Amino acid sequence: MQVPSVLKAGLRWAGTLAALSYVVWKTDFSGFNTPFPFWAWMALLLFYFASKLLSAIRSKRLLECIHFKTNTAFNLKLYAKGMFYNLLLPGGVGGDAWKVWFLSKKRNLPWKETAGAFLYERLSGMAALLGLGGLLLLPDLPEYRALILASILLALPLGWWLSQKLFSAFHSEFWVGNAQSVGVQLLQGLGFLVLAYGLSPTDLNVGLACGLFFLSSVASALPLSVGGIGAREVLFLWLGPQAGLLPQQAIAVSFGVTLAHILVSLPGAFLSLEDSIKGKGIQ
Repeated sequence: MQVPSVLKAGLRWAGTLAALSYVVWKTDFSGFNTPFPFWAWMALLLFYFASKLLSAIRSKRLLECIHFKTNTAFNLKLYAKGMFYNLLLPGGVGGDAWKVWFLSKKRNLPWKETAGAFLYERLSGMAALLGLGGLLLLPDLPEYRALILASILLALPLGWWLSQKLFSAFHSEFWVGNAQSVGVQLLQGLGFLVLAYGLSPTDLNVGLACGLFFLSSVASALPLSVGGIGAREVLFLWLGPQAGLLPQQAIAVSFGVTLAHILVSLPGAFLSLEDSIKGKGIQ
């Protein structure tokens, strides 16, 4: 049974409102006074911007696997437009859907292969988040240490096999692409860590805080809310204090990360792709 798109969107909005309502209910905002240090805020934006540049490079390499070679300006604009549509369209993958539509309709790329490139990119990023999150949580979850290590060790050969069987067109990018995915997540994690350290410089558990950030990124990517808003905040509210962040600080950091993502994504609304590549786009 197929769920209508309108119902899916409504359920995501309901999930977002429910999560935010829970956060407001559980958080004491009467003493909410957690201003971000300017240096920490600027560092967060810088790290996020650098992570998006690396993501655009990874995306370009995957598109080249299906013989779509573009100049750097076009690729950066395409990625920026996708980031903006991720904000505008529900589900967190609206930008990928728009890029598939644009490249298939405007640049004559086969839509299945194009969708495969972006799906491969998404799965690579998700694997990096889970792997980094699991490794960073090892010291604080000794009872699950063997399970986490076994899962990570098994994931590598399994990922290699699935890449070869299901994404053969992109399999040559397995090592480089996954290394770039790890780099993307590490850059964002460093930005988060600087912001969190700016609010809680003495009590912060660095490993647990970063592990929480990576796992919250996984939660925000699930199609349970609009753009992941609410899912990250609930997870930080539950586990932030264990990482050395007071509830108010945890919520402030979570909203700060969301705001940074929005600010870095908004410029895509003002970019045009029509004059950024000549010809059909396939060279």
